[in-house]
Amino acid sequence: MRKFLLVILLVVVVLAFPKYTFYLVSHGGPADPFWGVVMKGMKDAAEKFGVEAVYLGPEKYSLKEFIDLVNSAIARKPDGLIVTITNPVALDEPLRKAIKMGIPVVAINVPDTRPPEEAIPYLVYVGMDEYLAGVYAARRMLQEFTPKRAVVAIHEPGHAGLEARAKGIIDVLSEKHIPVEKLDITTDPTKALTVMKSYLMKHPDTDAIFTLGPLGAHPAIQLVEEEGLAGKVKIGAIDLSTKIINAIKEGVIVFTIDQQQYLQGYLPIVFLYLYKEYGLIPHEKVLTGPSIIDKSNVEIVEKTVQMGYR
Repeated sequence: MRKFLLVILLVVVVLAFPKYTFYLVSHGGPADPFWGVVMKGMKDAAEKFGVEAVYLGPEKYSLKEFIDLVNSAIARKPDGLIVTITNPVALDEPLRKAIKMGIPVVAINVPDTRPPEEAIPYLVYVGMDEYLAGVYAARRMLQEFTPKRAVVAIHEPGHAGLEARAKGIIDVLSEKHIPVEKLDITTDPTKALTVMKSYLMKHPDTDAIFTLGPLGAHPAIQLVEEEGLAGKVKIGAIDLSTKIINAIKEGVIVFTIDQQQYLQGYLPIVFLYLYKEYGLIPHEKVLTGPSIIDKSNVEIVEKTVQMGYR
């Protein structure tokens, strides 16, 4: 009887112990609501497939801290690694080292946009086409009106994905000879509000603000509301939050670009599991965006934002 109970106990322990451990290392931390949705996707997939998933990300954007976290994850020799390629040059050496060690790598949110012969040889990219997101944003704003002057509020300068979004916006508007420039607003909401307010005082003809994530959109909403600029200064956003959804419904934000970041947390866990079990993996890019959300379809996505899936 004792032996039988011991066997059952061992079976329970084996079944309870995760077969694989995957690490997701991002440049974004808990201060940004965007990454909470990614974490939810990661946790849901890990529970579904019976694996352990660990999320690492700096509290505030710091390239050095991000690279340190990547190296820390690699040192633990996980069964798979999921990384945002926010700075391909800085990540090149550690990720090539991980791949040589036999650790499969999946890129999310931001890809390595260098030529194929130079790019990090990760298995697959899951995320949005960042440049195209900027192009879509600019084109959607032009459907609304032709701005006299526009500003692109960037909260993490040097972040490859945000820079690509900004470039897409600037390229489209520049073709129309609309004055447009980037503005470093930092990741501090209070400072972002002050910086944008100063910019509008210096350039009172600015009638379009483009933000590249909730960390830019939230202070932009506050600015427009506090200064009574609703309808006079139009905001075009990228990414979703409850605050952004409400601002679209109230007409403070014209539109936002959705990249379905829940999938960026969920799908890499699925892909790494299938790769470890069967050697199966999609190739090149699995695009989760961009798609436009405005008053015409905001009601459809509102519930999923509240539920934490967007």
